[in-house]
Amino acid sequence: MLIGTEKKPKGPKFSRSRPIEKNLSYTRLKFLAPPHKDPFSDLDSWETEPKSIDIDDRSIYRSRKLPNGKNLNGFFSARAYSSRWAFCGIPLLQGYCGHMNLLVDVNLVDNLPINETLFDNNVLTREVYNEFLQTELNDLHEGYSDDPLDVTQYRWPSYLGPINCQWSHIGDSDWLYFEDQPLMRKNQTIFWNVAISDKQYLSFRFVITRSARNAGNPYRIEQRVPRDNFLALMHKIMDSLTLDLNPKAAARRAQVQAQPGASDKPILTCTPEQVEEAKHVLYMWSGRGYEEPGKSRDDDHRANPEDVAAFIEERIKPRPLPNSYPPGELLKLAQQPT
Repeated sequence: MLIGTEKKPKGPKFSRSRPIEKNLSYTRLKFLAPPHKDPFSDLDSWETEPKSIDIDDRSIYRSRKLPNGKNLNGFFSARAYSSRWAFCGIPLLQGYCGHMNLLVDVNLVDNLPINETLFDNNVLTREVYNEFLQTELNDLHEGYSDDPLDVTQYRWPSYLGPINCQWSHIGDSDWLYFEDQPLMRKNQTIFWNVAISDKQYLSFRFVITRSARNAGNPYRIEQRVPRDNFLALMHKIMDSLTLDLNPKAAARRAQVQAQPGASDKPILTCTPEQVEEAKHVLYMWSGRGYEEPGKSRDDDHRANPEDVAAFIEERIKPRPLPNSYPPGELLKLAQQPT
């Protein structure tokens, strides 16, 4: 593809990828990635993380921030790799169609009970969900009503998820995968997670931001700029990945996974109540940054609510990945979005 379009925006050439290697206290991570291409800055601010990281050094970790600016208790992360790639359409006419960030973090869960380990898939899934719950599902924004007399202060979710949760075997390890669906925000994130110690797990977050004229909300952008080429780059990166645990961690993983239930593949999903609320929120914002052709600026430019509902129903359908396991049992969680 010599020139991209909105329907098929052109990203970086994967043939130009270089090996990215990280030594995480003798756990070796390696994958291929193209040179970064930041559409907003010429500054060399990506791929600046060190090649070797002592993941047992507490000073490298920072608290994960909640939407309200407070720290997430007991959860810390250290950046191991970061990059950004622009995706473009027809030059001059369409130009910038979006970008994708890759953020690779070592996450430390510091408040696990003494008898629990992240090498137990149930514990990993629970802790990953807890981080997702606190940072995304509890990211609420101010809603509104069509009734001018309604003075209720609505608080709406900014994201729906987890979506398409499954386990996939990559690089000699089993990874927990899931997605979110933005309802008002611009960014859509795809998560890959794998335990590398009793209290630490590695996360790959692919953050997709798409852009087009007259498509300033998460519903309208789906009709203009598909995710296909963004996802294709993500899968090429993940397919190139190898992860070799250090001998002590590998032995510990084998010991834990041999215990009854520890190697199960529990999955996460959104509740029917979350789905119905997401349909309403996405519909209410479907006119944001958008003008329906032939209508005046003062008209209602929102989409048909039935079309929005059908889109959400389609988004939450399972889409098995290559090398994925059959769906496991739904993990029972005590916490739900507040």
